[in-house]
Amino acid sequence: MSKESLSNITEVASGVYFRFGDVGRGQANGGYIVCDDYVIAVEAPSVESTPEMFAEIKKITDKPIKFVIITHGHWDHELGIDGFTKEGVTIICHEEARKKYAKEGKSGMFIGVTDRIGINNGKKTIELFTCGTNHSATDLFTYLPDEGIIYTGDSVVSMPSTIWMGECDIWNWIKTLHKFSKMNLKYICTGHGPVGGKEVLAKLSKHLTLLRDEIGYQVSQGRSFEKTLECINIPTRADFTPDDNQFKDHVKSIYDQLTSDPPSVKNGIIPHALILIGDHYHPPFYIPPSLEPVFEKIGMPIYFTYDVTKLNKENLKGVRLLVILRDGMIWSQNDKDMEFWMTEEQEKAIADFVANGGGFLSLHNSTALKCLDEKQTTYRDVLGSSYNGHGPGDEKFDVKVVNKEHPITAGVNDYVAVDERHTPIIHADDITLLTEAVNGDQKSVNGYTRFYGKGRICHLANGHNLEVLTNPEMQKLMYNGALWCLGLL
Repeated sequence: MSKESLSNITEVASGVYFRFGDVGRGQANGGYIVCDDYVIAVEAPSVESTPEMFAEIKKITDKPIKFVIITHGHWDHELGIDGFTKEGVTIICHEEARKKYAKEGKSGMFIGVTDRIGINNGKKTIELFTCGTNHSATDLFTYLPDEGIIYTGDSVVSMPSTIWMGECDIWNWIKTLHKFSKMNLKYICTGHGPVGGKEVLAKLSKHLTLLRDEIGYQVSQGRSFEKTLECINIPTRADFTPDDNQFKDHVKSIYDQLTSDPPSVKNGIIPHALILIGDHYHPPFYIPPSLEPVFEKIGMPIYFTYDVTKLNKENLKGVRLLVILRDGMIWSQNDKDMEFWMTEEQEKAIADFVANGGGFLSLHNSTALKCLDEKQTTYRDVLGSSYNGHGPGDEKFDVKVVNKEHPITAGVNDYVAVDERHTPIIHADDITLLTEAVNGDQKSVNGYTRFYGKGRICHLANGHNLEVLTNPEMQKLMYNGALWCLGLL
């Protein structure tokens, strides 16, 4: 069949086509997969595009369209559905999109995908799978493993196309892009913009990560949305959101996510962790990549928060582990006027949580949450130590395992750290020392455990930078420490 007139169609592999959508007519990208007996179309972007797609297929093959895959339930990907179902074509979409179409009274055959399904026809193997909420709550991905091709919908767009973030999950979106980067992929058939390779994943992932981390830093300082919008600087902004109003909308969407309450824990059998991160001297960009591998290895659901107000009694309900890597200072108005944020209610919430059997993994500068703990406080009583300063951020010192019998130090070797060497003051008389930081004749407590009521506490003093947190020995300490705090070691 002649394809000379199909200027908007690119054959990216034998029998696999990318359809470049006409943005001027409100069309998203899509494509065609030609199997032995039939054709699978991707997207139904508009009413007028449906007859055009039937005509395009006739110029490619005599085989009929049997399925149309909808990558997500947004108007510029689905408006042409009725034209396909009237011709007996079956629609495959996310289950939540199927429910929406049923409520809208759409007729025809619809298959809703909740997790994944496979289609095999001749030499073509097609995998359709979900990855939670990314760009939208109805994202469905179409993957051809043999060809290394994926149709992503708007979860991946390439420049110069802009993105929409009104119902995204920024954390999961970044995680999904990382997952895609590890897959066998030669071509990314994007929702908008040209088809590309893995470089489009890297560019979008960088932009989304910068947005999350920069807005997260502002949130960690207790700043309002208006102050956040004024302060943030996103180098990649011009590539994806040059329009001021659109950028404001994106910032608001992410700000709202990062200041929302953690989801309630519905399954009490599986332990969950609440992780409070980021401060003025520890911008949070390096912390999630350091902690995520630890909890992925454990298989434990985690929720990162930058918002100090989310550390409260209500949000600790159902949580089994609290992790903190931040100090007690915020600069909510500017970088000059500092305030201490922890309230007596928050201290009590932590004390009650641990006393009733919760675990507390205290990292790095989390000893410094109460006015440098110059006097006795509830938080200091729980932790058993207080902040007493540290050396320069690039101090090189040895971390020595001094208790090789403890489960947390099992399999952990001495290592060299380049980090702030914290020198906490120990107040509790029941700590079990794990590690020491040694620089010449200078020694300081580097890791310890203690019990408080029914709960367990592990403090590990390193954590000022990515290199020290991702050191294999520190990763072992955090992994074992989390399990010990949960009572699993």
